[in-house]
Amino acid sequence: MVHGDVLSRGWQGVKAGNDRDSTSVRELSFPAVDEARRAQDVPGRRFTGYGRIMPRAYEVEVAIRVEKHRVWDALTKPDQVAQWFGWDAETLDEEIQYIFIDHSVADYESFRLNSKEDEIGGLYLEVAESDGNSVIRAVQPGEEVAEGSDAMEEGWIQFFHQLKRYVEGHNADHRKTLHLTGEGPAREIVAAFEGRLPGEDWYSGTYTRVIATGDFGPGLGVLYTHAPQDSGEEETASLTLSTWGLSEKEFFEVTSDWLGWWQGLVEGGEAVV
Repeated sequence: MVHGDVLSRGWQGVKAGNDRDSTSVRELSFPAVDEARRAQDVPGRRFTGYGRIMPRAYEVEVAIRVEKHRVWDALTKPDQVAQWFGWDAETLDEEIQYIFIDHSVADYESFRLNSKEDEIGGLYLEVAESDGNSVIRAVQPGEEVAEGSDAMEEGWIQFFHQLKRYVEGHNADHRKTLHLTGEGPAREIVAAFEGRLPGEDWYSGTYTRVIATGDFGPGLGVLYTHAPQDSGEEETASLTLSTWGLSEKEFFEVTSDWLGWWQGLVEGGEAVV
């Protein structure tokens, strides 16, 4: 199974434009998928499927207030995966097929989704029971734990919280997302995000902030910064707003409002809707 870097390099690695007054809206593909596939064809080298020779070890865990069969369905049924994984883009269906179907093996007895080890270095996702509720984990074995931001680890933090919002608050509601990127001082972007989106703090890490809001359906906001969020470093940042159950008119209003705010906050920017 490939994804931490596949999709997260799509959401964290978008190059922002240089004109603050020309924020662009476009569909975003995920070229790291093709890169990973090419990497697997290099003779004599053992790649992980992320285009890396040796994966960084990490474990991501998120508690979810529903029973584990509901979470397992959301993790293994493609139509439900599309309601929480990544964000809206032309290649999302292809990503889901590539990651969750073609390059995974589901163990229904242990509630574990295993990657094909020769491609990904043993990454697995699992759902466990916890006092009648659930815990979902992404576990990547490895020989070292590097310092600094890791796109794969931060990616699963984001996507598992999106899954949590989906299964805890929505059933038949359809998801729409707005994904924004740009550059600026991390501390200022975080402060502006916190001040603008009302809601409950679900996660506050070194590089990722998650706020569950009553707005958007109810919805979710996830801010990722390449620099530590308590620093003044100017680096790339991405903000993903997940909405559920909004009409086209309502979603257009959300998009217009947040694009205008984002454009005034960062240098340059691109948006995916």
